[in-house]
Amino acid sequence: MPAMSRFLPLASCGLCLVAAHAAAQHSFPTYPTYPTYPTYPTRPIQIVVPFAAGGSIDITMRIVGPGLSELLGQPVVIVNRPGGGATIGMSAVARANPDGHTLGAASFTFAANPFVLGDRMPYDSVKDFEPVSMIARSSMVMLVNPQLPAKTVGEFIAYARSRPGELNYGSVGIASSGHLVGALFESLTGVRMTHVPFTSGPLPALLANQIQLQFNPIPSALPYVKPGRLIALGVTSLTPDPFVAGIPPVSETVPGFESYEWPGLVARAGTPREIIDRLHRALVKVLANPDVKARLEGVGSHPAGSSPAEFRAFIRKEMATWQKVTRELQAREGKSN
Repeated sequence: MPAMSRFLPLASCGLCLVAAHAAAQHSFPTYPTYPTYPTYPTRPIQIVVPFAAGGSIDITMRIVGPGLSELLGQPVVIVNRPGGGATIGMSAVARANPDGHTLGAASFTFAANPFVLGDRMPYDSVKDFEPVSMIARSSMVMLVNPQLPAKTVGEFIAYARSRPGELNYGSVGIASSGHLVGALFESLTGVRMTHVPFTSGPLPALLANQIQLQFNPIPSALPYVKPGRLIALGVTSLTPDPFVAGIPPVSETVPGFESYEWPGLVARAGTPREIIDRLHRALVKVLANPDVKARLEGVGSHPAGSSPAEFRAFIRKEMATWQKVTRELQAREGKSN
């Protein structure tokens, strides 16, 4: 071990070197060494958020950033690079040096964009990135206007089937989570609805009964659900979500229906495994901090640290889901990429 040999007398015998080497290995049985990048990080780390400041992904990264900075010994700077359906920011990560100093905030669009954009994708979501860890998962709620004569998921399906194409569901835009989750609901139930995108958000239209359905993040839905201005028929998680106690999972009526918002951290492909592992260990420690956990839960998120391999498998599963959904949408609309 060159690092240790500097502290041994020049006259040390080979036996001493062997003993010192064995002792060092015995002292640190569970942690890998860092022969190539012993001082990482050497400068501030950027986390590129491909959305505007103030959104859920941005808030999540700003919650975990200070803890990462403390553990890694360098500032962690959140850089917002919105646009292009999140591809502008993630392109910057894909082109960065693979040294762990530029990371990306991956989310729902990271898995869906390859099939929404097709040949227009500026990067490969699998080949161009190294997953570090999921950070959190957030359920959505299936919201309807109270004027709709459906008070359960089953009643909504029956009502929608009797009026194919007549019911409208809203989202913040084409290929957004609200759009594709609604399309997943159509795919698994056989109902046909009309998607209406709203760049400023669909909640006002839902309140006015201009649209009848929306899949919405829990925190922004609760102020309307609690006083009864909107009705939450179900949650998109497989199990009940404690943030909306008493509301059943949609999957109890629609087997296989499951969807989340899921911010996570990725690095550029080719980033050394030692750096990925160090980032992962630091992030897991941050997510175990009670204050960080409380702050994440305060914005409707459940901390969900995962190993790099688990996060990669999750991304692949998400991509398979959205590939199927987008192909069905494109076939229905007579479009292709």
